[in-house]
Amino acid sequence: MPAHARFLTSAAARFLLVAATLFSIACAIPGRKSPRHISKALASPPSFGWAASVELQLRSAPPGTSGIAVINSNIDAFNDRLLLASRATKTLDIQYFLWTPDTIGLLLSDAVLAAARRGVRVRFLIDDLNPTFSDRTLAAMAAHPNVEIRLFNPQGWRRLRKLDFILDFARLNYRMHNKMFIMDNACAVIGGRNIADEYFGLHKSHNMRDLDLFAAGPVVRDASRVFDDYWNSAVAVPVEALTRSRADLASLQSQTANLKSQLAAEHSPFLPRESSLAARQRAIAKDLVFARCEVLYDNIASFRSRNHEGTLVKRLEQELATARHSLEVEAAYFVMSKRDAAITSALLNKQVHVRVVTNSLASTNQPAAHSGHANRRHDLLRSGAALYELRPDAAVARADHAPGRQSALTGIHTKALVIDERKAFVGSFNLDPRSANINTEVGLLIDNPVIARRVSNFLDTATLPENSWRVTLNPHNRLEWAPPLSHHEPATTRWQRFKCRIYRLLPIESLL
Repeated sequence: MPAHARFLTSAAARFLLVAATLFSIACAIPGRKSPRHISKALASPPSFGWAASVELQLRSAPPGTSGIAVINSNIDAFNDRLLLASRATKTLDIQYFLWTPDTIGLLLSDAVLAAARRGVRVRFLIDDLNPTFSDRTLAAMAAHPNVEIRLFNPQGWRRLRKLDFILDFARLNYRMHNKMFIMDNACAVIGGRNIADEYFGLHKSHNMRDLDLFAAGPVVRDASRVFDDYWNSAVAVPVEALTRSRADLASLQSQTANLKSQLAAEHSPFLPRESSLAARQRAIAKDLVFARCEVLYDNIASFRSRNHEGTLVKRLEQELATARHSLEVEAAYFVMSKRDAAITSALLNKQVHVRVVTNSLASTNQPAAHSGHANRRHDLLRSGAALYELRPDAAVARADHAPGRQSALTGIHTKALVIDERKAFVGSFNLDPRSANINTEVGLLIDNPVIARRVSNFLDTATLPENSWRVTLNPHNRLEWAPPLSHHEPATTRWQRFKCRIYRLLPIESLL
């Protein structure tokens, strides 16, 4: 063999060896073997504080029920989480897909750290796909003896995240989409909101319409067991195993103090006030409905091996099959699989009225996901379902935006449905292939007509003409949006529609 050929062969071999080594390093879960201890939720709620007051109220509840309240406004959603942090006496268990260091994220982080300084044990589990706080900042928070922070399915290359994601896509594509905020194993907020300004009407350009539930009683104990399973799993890695340095929390504390001063000057309703929290505490006590409820969740054991057993989607499909009269759905992303289409068709054949509200191309923050919905839109309408797509200037959502944010565009982030005006589901689960087959999800299924009616009332508002377009098929089998009548995706540019058509041609539906 010529010398130059041997050199090229040797170089190629070295390249392949290096590439294989890098790939194997990238594919390993970092910190998986790092020291950690198993911890559990409280065996029972404390006998003092707000938890005890709520438990006392629940003593008059029928057996097998929990207390549920619907959280349908942005300021209530913020204050309820702030209330849980400020009233905690023993534990806070917090699990989120996204937590951003903006106004909402800083204020809630400040409240959580204040709880830790009071002696509350804080366990904070966050997905690692969209890092917002730096590893050093998280490590500084976790340095407090009462705070533990773990990252779910973290990336190995902390500074080369995009390259790492490409090399390790098979592992890193699986994400934890759960959203729970649990206090003292007694009260919880579970729903669709991430912790960022846009989920509370505070973003300057694009905000989200969303829905949460406040829960108290036995169902919270079930939610805590779900949290424990995730927290103690091998894919939940302590942040200190991923970084050797810590930031100085003084800068974060200074930033939060300046933020509070600014909010005070603006007379913002989001400035933490004890009077607001006390008022919200009284309102929750008044609004609680005793209801049978169930935590629907993806068993962590099924992570990366989804066969639909032990998954939220399996349990939800069982409930959908029981519908006799009506099914109301509001979802940020509605991408029907063949299985979903068969379930919907079976319901419509039973004369069940099916109504779907989702994002329009103009309101969505994920055009690729909308392309999956667009590919199935004709089939949905031909089957007889009613379809509405949100206007980006929806009046009902803008009315819930923070002062000075009314001009921001609006999108749907809600994940909720109502069956026969009796059962309601609210959680993190989108009706799309990613939620069904890739992400882990959690939500509450409530069997109670009062709660179902309250959720339904929230969903109804999105169908009003000032909030959404009704999508139909004309006699020529072409899509129409109204009002006003349009024969293409309204309030969009040609470029937006062109990009959506390109997405529709790509083989990406299983990832949406």
